[in-house]
Amino acid sequence: MLYFLDLLGTLAFAITGAYKAKGAHLNLFGVIFLGVITSIGGGTFRDLIIGRMPLFYLKDPNYLLIAILGGIIVYSIPVLFKKAYSFFRFVDSLGLAAFVIIGISISFSMLFKNNAEPTLTSFMASVLLGMITGVGGGVIRDSIMGGVPLSLQKGSNYVASSFWGACSFYFLMFINITLAIIISMAVTLAFREFISRYGLYKKYMRKNTN
Repeated sequence: MLYFLDLLGTLAFAITGAYKAKGAHLNLFGVIFLGVITSIGGGTFRDLIIGRMPLFYLKDPNYLLIAILGGIIVYSIPVLFKKAYSFFRFVDSLGLAAFVIIGISISFSMLFKNNAEPTLTSFMASVLLGMITGVGGGVIRDSIMGGVPLSLQKGSNYVASSFWGACSFYFLMFINITLAIIISMAVTLAFREFISRYGLYKKYMRKNTN
């Protein structure tokens, strides 16, 4: 299940990263490159920090293949994605929710595999690395494109969403991994799409009150 979730997050971030590159009128290589960077950047940071070698996408080429495919899809079908910003935001939220979970799972298993119970050290390290996995790729993408990363801008709840999603997964994974995945994704999506003023729920409410 976690492997499928990881691939899903990879595709989601590749699509949203490529979408932003497409909006900047980059060529095919630029769109694919930024899609790949967005999808593997956070995981690369995580693996380098915890000393996990070889890097996950060098060990399993499916990650790069899916990321490249996502970029090609966005570049090839511009009309569909150009008019669906809310859809892209939701896809990005799915990617964030998935990567936070993967980041914690991998980090905990690498650093604290003998721990059967939560500790302050494993909590802080796992949550931080989970957040880096979720946010890191977008930070690299936005920096390459010459702007302040959207996740760090005032008014964004991107980091807060990843934090609460990470906390939910960390504590619940000691009880039941499936429950932890479901609740963590629900928490992250709730923060991104219901609590945020830019989320789908707020957009729907504004549309129906105008």
